[in-house]
Amino acid sequence: MSNVDVVQRTAAALPTPFESAMAAAATATAVNMNMSAKSTPAPTTSLTSTTTATTTTATATPTPPPPPPSRTPSHNGVIGIKRTRPGDHGRDGRTLKSRQRSFVKTMEPPVLSFYGSHPVPLPSRFGSLKRRLVAGHEPALEASWGRLIAALRDEIKHIETYGSDLIPSIDFSEIDDATKVAPFKTHLKRYGIGVVRGVVPAADAKSWVEETKKYLETKHEFKPPPAQDPTCFDFFWTPAQVRSRAHPKVLQAQRFAMSLWNTNNDDRLATRFPITYADRIRIESTTNGNITVNGAPTAAISPEDNLIAAAAAASSAQIAQVDNGSLERWEQDGYGRCGLYDAIFRGEWESYNAWDPAGRINATSDLYNGAGACSMMRLFQGILALTVVEPGMIRLLPSPKLSTAYFLLRPFFSPKEGPPEQGDSADKWERYLDASNWLFDQDQSTIIHGAVPGHAQRVTAAWHPHLQLDKSLVTPPTLQAGDYIIWHPDQAYQFSNTNYRSRSRPQTSSGDSTSTTAMLVYTPAAPLTQTNALFLARQRKAFLRGHPGPDFDSTGTGLGSEAPHTGRLGEKDIREVGGEEGLQAMGLAPWSLNKPVINDIKVGTPTPSEEKKEPAAEMDGRESAIKKIKIAASNTHAEAEVIRLANIILFPDRYDFYMPTRASSPVPVKEKEKEREKDKDKAAEKP
Repeated sequence: MSNVDVVQRTAAALPTPFESAMAAAATATAVNMNMSAKSTPAPTTSLTSTTTATTTTATATPTPPPPPPSRTPSHNGVIGIKRTRPGDHGRDGRTLKSRQRSFVKTMEPPVLSFYGSHPVPLPSRFGSLKRRLVAGHEPALEASWGRLIAALRDEIKHIETYGSDLIPSIDFSEIDDATKVAPFKTHLKRYGIGVVRGVVPAADAKSWVEETKKYLETKHEFKPPPAQDPTCFDFFWTPAQVRSRAHPKVLQAQRFAMSLWNTNNDDRLATRFPITYADRIRIESTTNGNITVNGAPTAAISPEDNLIAAAAAASSAQIAQVDNGSLERWEQDGYGRCGLYDAIFRGEWESYNAWDPAGRINATSDLYNGAGACSMMRLFQGILALTVVEPGMIRLLPSPKLSTAYFLLRPFFSPKEGPPEQGDSADKWERYLDASNWLFDQDQSTIIHGAVPGHAQRVTAAWHPHLQLDKSLVTPPTLQAGDYIIWHPDQAYQFSNTNYRSRSRPQTSSGDSTSTTAMLVYTPAAPLTQTNALFLARQRKAFLRGHPGPDFDSTGTGLGSEAPHTGRLGEKDIREVGGEEGLQAMGLAPWSLNKPVINDIKVGTPTPSEEKKEPAAEMDGRESAIKKIKIAASNTHAEAEVIRLANIILFPDRYDFYMPTRASSPVPVKEKEKEREKDKDKAAEKP
């Protein structure tokens, strides 16, 4: 979950007092960046008062978009080129490590562009790509744009009126109660966000935080976080992360959430078997209200980070992020492979089903091997709060269908008249945003607003004015330790680096404030698929070696290793926390369909047929025989095939894999029957 946000301060923040080599990184000269950020209070409702994240400026009128940029592509040598992976070799046989490192540096300028007034032009092939996407559908697309703008206008008013009351919540103890699940499901699928309360007991969360603080004291290889996101750390195997991923209640909550998708029997995925994704951790420590690292004031890390942070500080733009790819959503080799967004590009956005996973299973969300870009299929983004999290930590746009259709179609349209100046009347802004002011581009440019290779999709107030981010981004209510918040993978969100620690700080006996730590673990919900199993094999190796998650160190960025850590958890610890299911989620134990899944949640009253059993598939050597075993009726042949392939991928020494060739192709069934008949005849002829 990469993140580039407008922030108020720079540098790292870790629990105190950490006595390690990280202190040296914190002694760099601090860069004082004063920001004047106006903020508009978020809507207040009868249930929960919401606060506006302080990382961006929210004004009464949308930030004016830039004038139409030049269509001349920028030839910087990196845009549109896929990154090399570790182990790639040049003609001389040497690895391209040095080239990788320089490549990472050259990919940073597009990040700065998100804070500027002009989107980044892409190579000419993207103009051709846009024309192919909509060829033959131009009139329908123009008509659909008008309907979309009208629907968005009503949607924003609805969001502004109800604010955080739109976000449903359900207690973990109620997820098997159909009467409680039904309204939660309805609101979750309407707004794309939900909170499951009390997933992890508060006592467990507290012990994980303390254990993680001790664990980080032994950290000797440390890369400070980027200046634009100073509380997101590149740790992947801390006790809090490992234990939360394997915890049976977390896995149960993920299984419950994924069961709410519109799956069918032919989908090659198993939502009943959630798997882990090694993402980062968010930590903020304060001493007497000031963010510190080892008791020292936070500091800037590098000139490159300073440049990004300075651009962020100078910008008044609202910027939100959408994970799981950017350009990939338009590219044929990305999500186009399964036609996920085809209805939108045909001008039929109303028929787009945001909750159908079929178009995501075989999609490629990381064509450019971006640092931190996710290459695993996730059905929900998620965060597990291990401490109290006040409103303002994260803001989300609760409209997964309309917002997705809008940012996908935005690159095909341009305004006839540019935006009004800041402070102009509301009538001028209404005329600017009116659908009649926007025309379909007959000559498509190479620009895809908010998308550059190797980075997450951004939506901004300047480039996506109809989203009105100052009004549409809402913050969830207070999260208690152990609460789990999830949101749709296409949902736009924005992180704040302030205002999300508990407002009540512990007091010493003398009444002085002491150090406090806020900790959150990224915990997305991912189903088992063949592609995810391939990724899990790489991630398992990283876990056993103490290396960073595969998506975060594939470009040789040097995140360091947690291998030398004292107290680093292993396979035994995962078994103690989550048993067999915890091991399976990490790819450390094979899956079996003849073992019942604990508390497989189904919405509605179970029917007698759901109590019956049916056969499941298992590979039986070269014959690929199907063995009949007793399993739950919800299992399908497609799910059984996913399990079979996952076991072969992750445990090839235990499961035989047969790949037919021309010389050893299996004999067709009819020919086999003929051979049997011949054998019977020969046997009958014998005396």
